[in-house]
Amino acid sequence: MLAAELAQGIAHVGLQALGQTGLLLADSAHAPLGGRLERLYRHTVFASIGGGTSEVQRNIVAIRGLGLPRF
Repeated sequence: MLAAELAQGIAHVGLQALGQTGLLLADSAHAPLGGRLERLYRHTVFASIGGGTSEVQRNIVAIRGLGLPRF
């Protein structure tokens, strides 16, 4: 959960810094950094969904790790 959210945050800041050109795909001649940030951002969205949403993972940590009651 932490790794996926951290990577998504880094990619988001990078895309904000590059502006609209950061959204260009890797096969575009004008894509900064070879389109790696755009690809990273897409993959981090899949990673956060693939392992269960962050909210579900937080609930699991709260119940199992912290012993908090279920709602």
